[in-house]
This record gives sequence, C-alpha cells and structure tokens, in this order.
Amino acid sequence: MMILPSKKQVQKAGKALAKNTTGQEYTDAMAVLSQWRSLHTYPINTFQALLRKKAKDFKNPIIAQRLKRTPSIITKLQRFPNMDLSRMQDIGGLRVIVDSIDDVYRFHQSLINGKHQHEPLLPPNDYIKTPKADGYRSLHQVFKYHNSDKPELNGLFVELQIRTKLQHAWATAVETLGIATQSSIKTGGGTDEIKRFFKLASALFSHHEKQPLLDELAGVNIYQIAQELQEIENRLQIFAKLKSIIITAKQIESSSNDGDYYLIELDSKQGTVSLVAFSKNQLAIAETLYQSQEIKTKDNANIEVVLLSAGNLKQVKKAYPNYFLDTQDFIKSLIKICAAIKT
Repeated sequence: MMILPSKKQVQKAGKALAKNTTGQEYTDAMAVLSQWRSLHTYPINTFQALLRKKAKDFKNPIIAQRLKRTPSIITKLQRFPNMDLSRMQDIGGLRVIVDSIDDVYRFHQSLINGKHQHEPLLPPNDYIKTPKADGYRSLHQVFKYHNSDKPELNGLFVELQIRTKLQHAWATAVETLGIATQSSIKTGGGTDEIKRFFKLASALFSHHEKQPLLDELAGVNIYQIAQELQEIENRLQIFAKLKSIIITAKQIESSSNDGDYYLIELDSKQGTVSLVAFSKNQLAIAETLYQSQEIKTKDNANIEVVLLSAGNLKQVKKAYPNYFLDTQDFIKSLIKICAAIKT
C-alpha cells in the first residue's frame, strides 16, 4: 500500500509554492509536491498500456507520457489563484498523435466506449471544434483513474491529449520559440506580432484540415490570412530563427541508448540536450533525480528538465520535439499549405 500525502498537505504545499515561498517552507512544499506528482506515475503507466492496445487499429500513432514539470505546476497555480494542487487534472499527462481528424475522434470514441474502469469526465475539452484564442487545437479528455489493484490511487486525474500531426507541429513550434526566447508564448508571453503569427498559422492549419478557425479569424479570407502570415515572416524571419536553434546529434549527450524513461535536460542558451535513460526498475531513482535537478536549476531560465516515457528514443523525439528545439515539420507544413493556397 502506497503512503499518500493528505489532501490538506497537498493543498498547503500548492499555496506555499504559488506565493514563491523560500527556506524550509519551500523545501517542505517541494517534498510534498514531488511525492504527489510521483503518485501519478503508476496511473499513467497503466493508462499508456491501455492506449497502446487501442492504437493497434491506427496507422503509426505516437503515444507518450510525462509528469508535469514543477515550473509549469507553479506557473499554473499562480495564473489561477483558485487552483487547488490536489485537484489539478494534468499532473499526469499522456499524448496520442494520429494522422487525421477522423482518427482523433475515432480514438477518443474507442476509449469512451472501451471496457475499462476509468471514468471519463465528459464532455471533453474540444479545442479542435473550438480552438483556443491563441490558436491551440487538440482534444483533451480527463479520466478519473480506477484500478482495483491500487485502490489508494483511485480518483487521481489523468489527462489525455489527442491531436493530429499538424496540430502537434503547431504546438511544438509555439513551445520551441517560447523556450528559445524565454517568453512562454503558450501562457500569453511573446510580442503581439509573434502571437499574431501563430494565430494565422493555426487558421491555415485549421483550413487545411477542414475545421473551424479560431474566432478572431473566422470569416477572414484564407488568402488574406496566408498573405499576412508571409508579411510577418518576411519581417521577423521566424523560420530562420527556428531553423537556427535546432539541436543536432552532435549537441545531444546521452548516457545510454533506449530506456523506459528519459530524464531530459535542455539548455536553450548552450543549445545542448542531455538525456539519461532509465529502466522500469530504476523509476524511483529517475523521479528522485528529476526533483533534485529541478531544484538545482530552478533559478536558471535557460534550463528545462522533464521526465518522459514514449517507447524508444526515436519516439520520444517525435512526441516531444520541443525539447530538441525541432520545428522542421511545422515549417515544411506551413510552407506547403501557403503554396497550395496561392496556386
């Protein structure tokens, strides 16, 4: 039987971290957060196994999982003052990337109708039919975990994102440019022109996938959208910026090849990534190292640390290309779609 921190302990830790506490209070809050986050590993592991069974009916899907990064948890607690850490739904997150819009909804339906005990919180957040104001598109489905083998974990939330490769390419580019410029575009940072560029790109991708455009651009002529995007690109040279920061094999340090889990540390200033692979039996070590590296690098805005699992290393790079500053798919897709609109 696992020992769980109490709901009050988790809530207290969340409040302490939200107010940027220091000293012993910070140390205590981080210990509770780390313990609470680690509890989500078993649910997302078993959930990933369920996803892989469902994925057999789909062509080359990418399936991955991650424990939410501490800076992302703290930022979310600060952005939403009423947020309760014990109720945060995306600490344990999984991602499924498929070829088409039809595949997104077919995969989702197979889970909703599937024979498992996990409770879907319906309706899902459908950011494909209703894109977010910044242009983000994906289908988010939260499940309440239930497993008779681990009843003490019942009720923990697991968040699943199901998206197409095109939607994934857009989200990757937003995160990558945010990392490179230290402006967290996905949480509202960045210049107005950069944000406008990604809204236009989202609209072009929506049009290509025959889906609704974000409200701000709904009804705008698609040729005008393509033209405005090109004008911003010519001024800001966003493609050149993105291409210049991609991390090559020479810049990746790896302690080993494939593993079940990967602790990734990206230094965007140095343009390097270090990877440490762990087996299933080494998960406790991986989580301990994850926490210690987050604490060690918390004041260095250039460094991002994350613990991932997605099968082999090749799949990790496909599922989380932003940690390798790789936006090649985004650039190629956008150029191709713009060219098709102009002809």
